Amino acid sequence: MASVDQNHTLDQNYTATFLADDRQERAIVLHMVLSFVGGMLLGALGAVLADGPDLLYAIYEPYVYVLFVVIVGRTAASLGWAALTSLLATLGPIISLLAASIFKSGGEFLSLGSNGATLNFTLLTLASFGLLSYFTKRDDLWGDAAGGVLVGLVAVDGMDKALPAGAEHVAGFWPGSVLVVTALAMAVLFSLRRGKGRLRSALVALIIGCSYFVFAVGI
Repeated sequence: MASVDQNHTLDQNYTATFLADDRQERAIVLHMVLSFVGGMLLGALGAVLADGPDLLYAIYEPYVYVLFVVIVGRTAASLGWAALTSLLATLGPIISLLAASIFKSGGEFLSLGSNGATLNFTLLTLASFGLLSYFTKRDDLWGDAAGGVLVGLVAVDGMDKALPAGAEHVAGFWPGSVLVVTALAMAVLFSLRRGKGRLRSALVALIIGCSYFVFAVGI
């Protein structure tokens, strides 16, 4: 009788483990699908906004994509899945923008960046945001550094659009749009880090931003 009860318990444990693994696999697949489809939807909206005011589009691209990739990376099940889903979330907008370019009159090409070099840099940066966001789950100095680098890169892109010497300079981006980007960066920082970790991440972001500013203005 005891042997039968033991076997029954083992069967129950095996079933519970199987169901838990099945739910996790389903959640991972759903996360992948949503990452890609969500990226495509955001890219489609970006293609629509490309015909609108330049300042509005300069805020939407790439900061809405950045926020989406950060969410994707943060909610990934593991580092490997964070890398894959961040890549999918980055490729989604590219596919939508390329598809929209087919229907644009005048042969205008829509993409993330004004040329091939900035496109490659933007893709690499966006994908890395997902990994950085995943590392912010760590409650240590590495997590603080990841959060600081993430916010610092957002600040660098904002300065690149605001400074006349920037490769992606957008007229009128200063000061209104800069304030919007700053608010977004602070919101990301405060949502990803806690306590003194926020200060350490802010210090890392400040170092990155100041270094770029010195380089850009040639001090």
